[in-house]
Amino acid sequence: MRSSIITTFVTAIAAAQAQSLLNATARYPQLSSFNDLLSSFPDIAGTLITNISTSEQRQTILVPSNEAFSSYRQRNGATISSLSSSDVGNILNYHTLQGALSSSDIQQPSGLISETALRDPTYARRENATDAGDSLPQVVFVSSTETAAGRKIMARQISALSSVDVRSGEGNEVELEQTPGNWSGGVFYVVNGFLTLPLNQTDTMTSANLTSFVRGLDRTNVTEGTNAAKGLTCVCPNNRAFEAISNSSGNLTDGPGSLLATLTRHGLTGSYYSTNFTDGEMIQSQNGYPILVTRRNGSIFLNDARIESSNNIANSGSVHGLDRIMGFLNTTTNVTTPADDTIYDDTANIPTPPPTPSPTADETSSGGSIPTSNATGNQILPTATETSAGTDGPSASGAGAGPAATGEAAGGTSSGAESVFGMYVGTLTLAAAFMLGLVVM
Repeated sequence: MRSSIITTFVTAIAAAQAQSLLNATARYPQLSSFNDLLSSFPDIAGTLITNISTSEQRQTILVPSNEAFSSYRQRNGATISSLSSSDVGNILNYHTLQGALSSSDIQQPSGLISETALRDPTYARRENATDAGDSLPQVVFVSSTETAAGRKIMARQISALSSVDVRSGEGNEVELEQTPGNWSGGVFYVVNGFLTLPLNQTDTMTSANLTSFVRGLDRTNVTEGTNAAKGLTCVCPNNRAFEAISNSSGNLTDGPGSLLATLTRHGLTGSYYSTNFTDGEMIQSQNGYPILVTRRNGSIFLNDARIESSNNIANSGSVHGLDRIMGFLNTTTNVTTPADDTIYDDTANIPTPPPTPSPTADETSSGGSIPTSNATGNQILPTATETSAGTDGPSASGAGAGPAATGEAAGGTSSGAESVFGMYVGTLTLAAAFMLGLVVM
């Protein structure tokens, strides 16, 4: 009796694992629009399982519900199926995460950066010279939160009624149902909206209402270079903090007190997200100024500036918002001099950066740099980190004094096995046919 029960259980698991994605999702009436989309674009749908032939290459598919399709149609005045095949392919690839993510994976207290199958260079430009010409896939940020009275709270604070959000381009979020389904290539989760394909840096800044920083880029003639750069992250002071200097009719490009130098001082080379800033880490801006990372009470500080909006995914990295212009750190005393109006009244007080080259953001994701002049085509951009309305930050008299936030371990990208995804499949492969349920095994 016990043997027959075990046999039945194993058989059921094997059957679930052998299901195509189409057959697996067909059991859910609320996913009928997604199934129709797969059936309408069989060649493109085949990219969802390109190179998925071994257990080391599993995937997580974020499956939009019928509600998501309806919302898209109402918002855009057209259906997803009316898009070109290349656009549909990019959307499906962005909903394909590397690795079969478990429920515990998606509920990490500090969030999870997960690589996707999206590699189209219009939307994924995170690579740099050290990547030997290989493109890096675009990412999403998965966070476990609770919505209460309109405010999102980290799940570790109130774990009972947590939800999981997936953040994509322009900082847009969709909610994920936490119970996974199984298919032959991994797992799938239902989401209540479509992910947004990432835009360039200045469009991402604008969507995050960091328009004073955008204005500064325009006034120093480096907008084009900023958007052309690869592997860059922007850390932008909010409009209230940056408006005075961005509108100033004074020095635009000459010396360390110029507007251009201030913009460049808020740029880091590489793709930085809230998960890969380590408490006590010393990094450098793109023009060589030291920046001390402090994690305290759920917030992240760069010198004396707190990150108040984070992980706005851009095509070349990400954009983060700061509550002020970063101050100047004395690395001997770890004391930060605030970058307020007083210091800009007499720019002779602004220190010059140490004569050392700016390091890469990390060993795998370094990229372009902010220009030192406003020549057309120069690359300019900032870096940053994470979320959450925090308490008082590091003061001018002790930038590094605060303890690290409990449980805020720094992390990297998703641990799923890396794989190479072709953007599209010219013919319906056997693997694609299996996914669509056209082959009987």
